[in-house]
Amino acid sequence: MARDRVLAEYESEGYLARKTLDEELREVCLRRPGARAVVAADATLTYGQLDRAIEAYGRGFSARGLAKGDQVLMQLPNSAAYVVTLFALMRIGVVPTLLLPSHRRSEVASLAHELHPVAYIGGRDQLGFDCVEMVEQMGPGPLGIGMIYADSGPERHDDVPRYRLPDPLQCESADCAQSAGDTTPPSNPPHYRDVALNLLSGGTTNNPKIIPRVHEAYAYNARAAARRCGVGPHSVYMAVLSTSHDFPLANPGILGTLLHGGTVVMCHTAAFDEAFAAVEANAVTMTAIVPAIAEVWNEAWDWYPADTSSLRQILVGAARFDESVGQEIIAKTGVTIQQGYGLGEGITTFTSLDDPLPVALNTQGTPISSGDELRIVDPQGHCLPAGAAGEIIEKGPYTFLGYQGSHASDDCFTEDGFFRTGDWGYLDEKGNLVICGRVVEQINRLGENVSPQEVEQLLEQLEEIREAVVFGVPDAELGERTVAAVVTDTVGLERRTVLERLLQRGVARYKAPDEVVVVESIPRTNIGKADKKALRELISTRCADHTD
Repeated sequence: MARDRVLAEYESEGYLARKTLDEELREVCLRRPGARAVVAADATLTYGQLDRAIEAYGRGFSARGLAKGDQVLMQLPNSAAYVVTLFALMRIGVVPTLLLPSHRRSEVASLAHELHPVAYIGGRDQLGFDCVEMVEQMGPGPLGIGMIYADSGPERHDDVPRYRLPDPLQCESADCAQSAGDTTPPSNPPHYRDVALNLLSGGTTNNPKIIPRVHEAYAYNARAAARRCGVGPHSVYMAVLSTSHDFPLANPGILGTLLHGGTVVMCHTAAFDEAFAAVEANAVTMTAIVPAIAEVWNEAWDWYPADTSSLRQILVGAARFDESVGQEIIAKTGVTIQQGYGLGEGITTFTSLDDPLPVALNTQGTPISSGDELRIVDPQGHCLPAGAAGEIIEKGPYTFLGYQGSHASDDCFTEDGFFRTGDWGYLDEKGNLVICGRVVEQINRLGENVSPQEVEQLLEQLEEIREAVVFGVPDAELGERTVAAVVTDTVGLERRTVLERLLQRGVARYKAPDEVVVVESIPRTNIGKADKKALRELISTRCADHTD
């Protein structure tokens, strides 16, 4: 297989360790049994307790029929049960697909059709929403789901049995302790080249693509990111974003922290009161957030009474970061900010701990592995020089090897094996990556290419506009028209006023939005990106109401 040839090459070069994620974690558990591993609302676990809980969960899943190669949908909140469930499934070779708390019927139905999962494992309370009830109402039978696990609530044993995940701390019985101490591998263990888990693409316009991640490659991804970020046994990483995202899961995230013997603190939300209290209570040293959260925390630090002095690092990624906000956070807290860029499909970059502020606050740094190859190319595939923006393409030891399901045939690789990221950016003179936007988000308006990010920056320079999100919608005359959703304190702000302001600044007329829609706030995805799908639906609804 082509996949095996690629993996064998990186194995021979010393990047991949020929171990599964669970094997790597178990080695840490055996070395540091008494060290604190996971802190969450539902349980606090040492590495020894974590290993015993994983073993008990795995045996329980196996006893109820889950077996190597089975697919399951997993939609749990940040918790100790999340960590235990994830590794227990991987230990017995079952492949979990990590749904986000925000995924609903459309995504569940699409993934069930693609993957034919035998089980669904979900949370009863995800910010007030019962994901398990949603699946029950959809009818697990028609979805092909044979059993449901919930993190709370009663069990039922009807046509589709409902089980409750056990309390991770219940795995302290003599039987569990004995089984966890047995280092004999399972009779049919997963292979290090098997798929460990499926991530989902972060797109906001369609149902997500399925991204298979191989055990040894994803383990290397987490370890390489951890090395760049200085993670070690004394690190205390706080997860405030959903750990079903690649960023808080493995860059370096909970995986990178656990594989280096550190402590993971799981928060349900990124709300500053919950996060700041967790920092103070657990001497948290590092966390990962998105720019929208950074802005809220920056304001909260001015008045909220919490001791966050243990916090030494903040990783920022997933969206454009305001340099001035970064400077204010550093001045208030003394933390080091590391910006990063990454994809569920592969490439991860980070600035370095010793980078000067202009680099840390204005670039996304360099690839985390010497095996990563990153190029900036023009539409014809020609490499561009430093400073010239083009599409980012890449390949490396942990880059995925193709989508699963209906997108398996997507033409997303070049002939020489580089993944087309669809992101637009450039490399500065020192090789640092700077993200400019999405290639596919270029709006083709009467043959002119309009960059949504550029227009957003122009709009946010106007005193009338606090925040703007720009996107294209189909138009019979223009091909695509440019729509700007804006947050403003100016009553009755009209498109004409915005156009006049932009033209006064010398902006080309074709870059000015064709439509300006005032919204109270910008809807966002789970990792803080503007939810353009929701905005398009809002525009469509308003147009329909106007027609009626």
